[in-house]
Amino acid sequence: MLTRRALLLTSATAPLSAWAESAAPELAFEVLRDGTRIGSHRISFTRDGGTLTAAIRVDITVTLGPITLYRYTHAVTEVWRDDVFQSLASETNDNGKPISLRAVRSATEVTIDAPGGRTTWPPDAIPLTHWNILCTRRPLFNPEDGTPIGSRSEPKGRDTVTLADGRAVQASHFALVGKTALDDWYDDRNAWVALKTLGRDGSKIEYRRLG
Repeated sequence: MLTRRALLLTSATAPLSAWAESAAPELAFEVLRDGTRIGSHRISFTRDGGTLTAAIRVDITVTLGPITLYRYTHAVTEVWRDDVFQSLASETNDNGKPISLRAVRSATEVTIDAPGGRTTWPPDAIPLTHWNILCTRRPLFNPEDGTPIGSRSEPKGRDTVTLADGRAVQASHFALVGKTALDDWYDDRNAWVALKTLGRDGSKIEYRRLG
């Protein structure tokens, strides 16, 4: 009989391709700040043989009446081949500050070119883009600026998670503990379901999946 720990480890190490074969062409989330919707996060998937491409778009706007207090956009193209990370390119505008990043994997390392310069990582490093449950098992870098995430992932068992439409689903809960602190949930297909974290100002940020 499989223990709960064994089930969690099996889920976390399942091949990416196994999920991608049955995945919807898009995952979409509403982004909430202290319970108020402030934007969206969408990931569109395309497959070409063994190559999986994830196109990510984040749009966030915080307002006070008619005044825009904060604007954030983040566009990412992430490529995997045969369950192995290959490359990532991102363009971010953080309230008027533009940031560009390129990451490419070779047989021996992942090379990241970011505003802070060039860094090299072990070949199993991947970006923390959340949709991929392998983010709970690998060394992680920030897909915005290339900095180390500097946290460890801890399985927290099973939870009931509410989707944007009010439906409840069972999901596996993983917490990032350390320099970056947040919580992600994945359903029984290993698809990303929800996220919770704190904003820079201490506000409560929550992602709820649409559908």
